[in-house]
Amino acid sequence: MSERDVDVAVIGAGTAGLSALRAARKAGARGLLIDRGPLGTTCARVGCMPSKLLIAAAHAAHAILEAPRFGIRVAPGRVDGPAVLERLRRERDRFVSFVVEDCLALERRGELLRGTAQILAPDLLAVDERTRVRFKSLVVATGSSPFVPPMFAGLPGMMTTDTVFELPDLPASALVVG
Repeated sequence: MSERDVDVAVIGAGTAGLSALRAARKAGARGLLIDRGPLGTTCARVGCMPSKLLIAAAHAAHAILEAPRFGIRVAPGRVDGPAVLERLRRERDRFVSFVVEDCLALERRGELLRGTAQILAPDLLAVDERTRVRFKSLVVATGSSPFVPPMFAGLPGMMTTDTVFELPDLPASALVVG
């Protein structure tokens, strides 16, 4: 088993973990990110970035509907759901690629270790039983995952942020909870 000794160990290479590593580095500390993957941050993959693209498309469609109130005549608008989602996925994948490139650069420099961290002691981690990491400070920035309570799991059409952006077409309507 290999050994590493760092000032700051950061579990999770998402937005918060990457920020924690930058802050540690800025303070002169030796940091190490540990992430089990996939690389690319929840925000970029299935969170705020793709959802904001969907919201922007909705605002554009709404602006077309409201244009006549301002004396602007446009042909009746039609939302092309598959095209909206294709653009969303293309832009999302572009965002993710930037974060993945940054993470791969960190990995090449030895500042990112891929694997699952397990806390063994107040100053010691194991990563996939292949590396022990001794640290002075620990940041746990593991993010979140969607959770569907069992009583709702069987509802037809149930989606989470992990699945909604992969739909082939926009649904006629949706209820967002959370």
